[in-house]
Amino acid sequence: MTLSLSPAAVCQCFTLVSLCTSAADPNWIQVRNVSDPNSKQLIYGVAFVLHAAQNLTDTGPIGGVNGWGMWLLYALAAVCYSSILFSSCSFLLDFLGSGKNYPRLIITLHICTVVLCLGALAICGTCYWVILHNLRKGLVGWFWDMRGAKGLQPSPGESFYIAILALLFSGLAATFSFSRVREHSPLGEYAPIEPGDSDSEPPSTREPGEEWGEVFPD
Repeated sequence: MTLSLSPAAVCQCFTLVSLCTSAADPNWIQVRNVSDPNSKQLIYGVAFVLHAAQNLTDTGPIGGVNGWGMWLLYALAAVCYSSILFSSCSFLLDFLGSGKNYPRLIITLHICTVVLCLGALAICGTCYWVILHNLRKGLVGWFWDMRGAKGLQPSPGESFYIAILALLFSGLAATFSFSRVREHSPLGEYAPIEPGDSDSEPPSTREPGEEWGEVFPD
């Protein structure tokens, strides 16, 4: 088993680092008062779900504990950890040289990582829309009073942009993996014919009448 870093493995390594960073960083969506730079702000992301028991008072903009925003954050956490799992599997298998024996499996893992990265960005965008809609309805929770809730505005956090970077790297990894499979595809390759092969030998000459099984006397 040969250990090598193919271009797909290198890109997938950067994907894995980006995904782990975006999951560890809590700031996927931030809500702050744009009219008061010194005011408090709320941040939502994967870490918010992991510490949901301590953040019950901060769930106003996402619709409460059982609101759509909270369920979207649960889905975001699940998709992020699933993408990390698929990314790590594709990187390890490609790094260990299994891509030569199981190319379709590696490509499938790369594509699944791309789809999950897209899913994480889509869920984050949907949660952003839910928060914006709740703020316009005045659902600010206990974190702000109604006087300080007039200038509240959500915005994407750094984890969202890191996830975009992970999507770009995973797309490059899938492209490199697919192109490598096409280069090593057996289609269009022909085995050379050796001089001693029976298929290459010219047919033996036959006497007239031997084709019909006739034998002429001398």
